Amino acid sequence: MKKEELEKQLENQLERYEHAVDLPYFNEETGEKMAFVRDGIVEVAEYLKAPIKILWILKEANSQDENSLDDMRPCLKTLNEKNNNIDPEWGYTWRPIAYAMYGVFEEMNYIDIPLMNGNASEVVKHMSRIAHINVKKYGGGSKSNDKQIQNFYNQYKDLIHEQIEIINPDVLIFGGTFGYFADVYFEGKKPLSEKPNGYTNIYEYQDKLLIDTYHPGARVNKQEYCDGVINAIKKWNKKTKINLQN
Repeated sequence: MKKEELEKQLENQLERYEHAVDLPYFNEETGEKMAFVRDGIVEVAEYLKAPIKILWILKEANSQDENSLDDMRPCLKTLNEKNNNIDPEWGYTWRPIAYAMYGVFEEMNYIDIPLMNGNASEVVKHMSRIAHINVKKYGGGSKSNDKQIQNFYNQYKDLIHEQIEIINPDVLIFGGTFGYFADVYFEGKKPLSEKPNGYTNIYEYQDKLLIDTYHPGARVNKQEYCDGVINAIKKWNKKTKINLQN
């Protein structure tokens, strides 16, 4: 698919999605509504060129001022230029993802990846090649409300899955969102490998790899977390013979 065609499909779907969602009010005095938070492919041209298409599925944007955030994608690469480090506002979630994606595309494990501090521009360089969506399309706090997210999924399930189909990833990584999608991808299936390091369940769905893991901001060992993702994709690549050095 050409870049312009995919960009048009993504934009049209997001516009329909945004108009379909009945956003709740967050300020009773002003009646102001929460913002619809866009997400998807970070950079379409880079995603199309990537040897493997990876989609992270998380819960919701962590935004204290929901109306100031209307698109998650630029946040994935936002750096602090003074010390070449990832923006601390987003680092808690995106540092582990950046490490894992660097390890995937550079074919190395966590211990060999450059430290983020002072090297962030190097470590995040593959973030433009991935896609990311939240299940719930408006912001929440630092602690997610699972019932609220489940209700959103139930109400807008068709649009969520339509978005995933347009993105058409090879690998879907469910960061704490496995349960919301179980009835579609996982019901009645046993994982190919059951959390060998305590962090990842591996499934195959049609020709896709599905990884069930914790949210990247979870309080777990980051080396084991990232290596769980890296090694799952590495093993799958050997089976499918994908060359990542593109």
